[in-house]
Amino acid sequence: MSQESVSFDKLIAIIGDEDTCVGFLLGGIGEANKSMESNFMVVERDTTAEEIEACFKRFFGRSDIGIILINQIYADMIRKTIDA
Repeated sequence: MSQESVSFDKLIAIIGDEDTCVGFLLGGIGEANKSMESNFMVVERDTTAEEIEACFKRFFGRSDIGIILINQIYADMIRKTIDA
């Protein structure tokens, strides 16, 4: 058995509805970086595609985030950005 220690220093970011975000937060993925920026966005009825896109770009640009999980319905709203 290997004695190497593995360091996991990347976060999972979530863009989703309240139930999705709460589920992952209860699972322990909620974090805030030194600038107090969280790694999740709760999308509500009045959230625009532009707000979702801005959040996705912000998460994508953060060096501490390794995976962005996004509900399919919201991914479809910003498909061009995701595909780019």
